[in-house]
Amino acid sequence: MMRIWLTTFLVYGVLNAASITSPLLDVQESRATITAENLREGMSGFIVRQFDATHSTIIANARVEQVNPSNGRAILTLSEYDGLRQNSLPSGNWKAKASDIAVLAHDYERALLITPNEDTYDAISKSIPNIEWIHPDNYATYLSYEGHPTPLKEDFHRYCTANSVGLLYIQSAQTLFTLDCKSFALLQSTPSVQKTTTEQTPFYTRIPTIRAAWWGEGSSRLDGYEPYYLEQIALNNSKNKELYELYKAKFSDKSALLRYFDLKE
Repeated sequence: MMRIWLTTFLVYGVLNAASITSPLLDVQESRATITAENLREGMSGFIVRQFDATHSTIIANARVEQVNPSNGRAILTLSEYDGLRQNSLPSGNWKAKASDIAVLAHDYERALLITPNEDTYDAISKSIPNIEWIHPDNYATYLSYEGHPTPLKEDFHRYCTANSVGLLYIQSAQTLFTLDCKSFALLQSTPSVQKTTTEQTPFYTRIPTIRAAWWGEGSSRLDGYEPYYLEQIALNNSKNKELYELYKAKFSDKSALLRYFDLKE
């Protein structure tokens, strides 16, 4: 029998709350400024243009780049909206401006959980309230269609965007990592203690085989569960000092994982 203990000092409600909305205060090219509570660096969302009382449209993607906790002021990075792909429909050519609305932490009530085995999956998914879990079988089917038995960051982004999934949980190294599923930015890490030797690659799923493409990134099969996900989390959060210190404490300051970080003294 395997047991998992999750020690939660951070409030899950911050991540599981409703979407955060705020008008843009200022826009300079691909950056915008807002003020709002409960923002975290890496949160993703989009910008809405309201034309009149009954007509509006999404005009850009948004990601929280910097947050000033003292006043709730945040800088957003804006990019082309990719949440709806339909070549048969015309697309707008709008540029974000002050008074447009930022919608962040959208779909954070829907999450994908990546674990090394079924027992871990069951224990974690039952311990976190107010989440609609998207079963990893669904994601494994998507990866099989793409021919990627090794899931890439782009696979998570495309899958979560297409299926309105906001959060990605990855269990590894006795830690539950919570990431924005579209940006792969780390939002929080929660200590956990697991006692198990069972490991399934690329993650727990009831799909017997994920089809592999003939060539290309993602087409090879994983040799080990934990090293891959720890590496991907570090690569995509290279400026996160708290993550650096967590890795350093767990694996010592000689760990090869630390080479992925780019921290300014």
